[in-house]
Parts: sequence; C-alpha cells; structure tokens
Amino acid sequence: MKNKNAFMLATVLLLPATTVFAVPKNDININNEKIVRASFQTDGSVNLPTDFHHWVHVGTFVKESGINIFDNSKIDAPLIGNSYIEPSAYRYFMATGKWADGSQIVKEFTVAENGDNCDKNTHICKTSLGSAIFQEKYTGYGYMVKDQKRFPQFAGNWAFFTTGNIAPPYPKTAKVESVSQCSACHIAHASDQDFVFAAQKIGLDRSSPNNK
Repeated sequence: MKNKNAFMLATVLLLPATTVFAVPKNDININNEKIVRASFQTDGSVNLPTDFHHWVHVGTFVKESGINIFDNSKIDAPLIGNSYIEPSAYRYFMATGKWADGSQIVKEFTVAENGDNCDKNTHICKTSLGSAIFQEKYTGYGYMVKDQKRFPQFAGNWAFFTTGNIAPPYPKTAKVESVSQCSACHIAHASDQDFVFAAQKIGLDRSSPNNK
C-alpha cells in the first residue's frame, strides 16, 4: 500500500576499516536510512506536516457516533479517519515491528456526507454513480511524534498534537496536548503496541503478502 512517490536516497560514507562509532539502533532503518524527524519552534511547538498525503496510507476507519476527540463536540455525521505514516518510519516498522525514535504518524478525519440523499441511519448516499458512504470535507488531524530526548516524560516517548476540529487551511504549528486529551486512550488500550494502534491498521500487518 505504499504511495508511488519516490523515497529519499541513502548516502553512503566510506570510512577506514578501523573507524568505529556508535549509532543508536532505534534511530536508523535496517538499511542505514536516517529516520525523517519532526521539526520544532524555539517555544517547543511543533511544525505541523503539510505533505502527509504523500506519506504511506495504512488504514481507514469509521467513527459512527460519540464525540469528536479534538474538542469533545457531538458527532452529527460519521467521522472517517485515515492514518498516514512518514515513509522512513513505516519502512523501519515493517522491517522490525518496532517504532523508531523520530517516527511520525498522522490521523486525519473527514466527515461523511449527510445530505438529503443520504439515509440517516446507514449514512449511505444515493448518487448517479451509485450508493455509498462518501467523504464530504476534512475536519482536522492528530499528529504523533516519538522523541526520546524531547518527550522523556510521555508513555513510549510519544507526544500528541492536533490541528483541532477545523477545516483546512490547517494551523502551521501546534502545542503538545495533555495526556487526558489525546494519549490516555493509547495508554489504556495500546500499551502492548508501543501505544500505537498498529494491529487495527491493515496496512501495518507485517504478515500480509500485500504489504511486502
């Protein structure tokens, strides 16, 4: 399920045979590819990624009811979540089953179409092209960054950021969110997966021949 965008090329350094230095294993891909990391402002806020639609899409899910995780507002129409992994972090995970330090993950939400042509119970909409559940508009995204040095106090060293419940254009930066706002669910239900819902993402199934 990899995007067709070209991945970055690795640079090979030729060193004398006697040269030895330690590189943290969790900071490099198995092919010695450097993990692409998030960037931050001097005040600690993160520069939100703008190119994540070119990352690796690993799964979609539908949140039919309940509340919006960004602002706790009631969901009137289903939210459709799409998850994206920064390519170097994705390749590391698929090769090792672990999340490298520096990994970046985005979960973006769209709202399902809810017009007069849509069934209010099933949310299936009838169109000239057929009947289906359609995505209508973007409504914001959550952003996870794993950084041992910057976030030693957080579970798994994962920090959580959001754009808020908002349509594009999204904010350029964001402050780290509190544990209760974003990471509590990950701590409660995904502690055995390094606090990432990997098992619920079909694109992260390392046993699938479709993901080789």
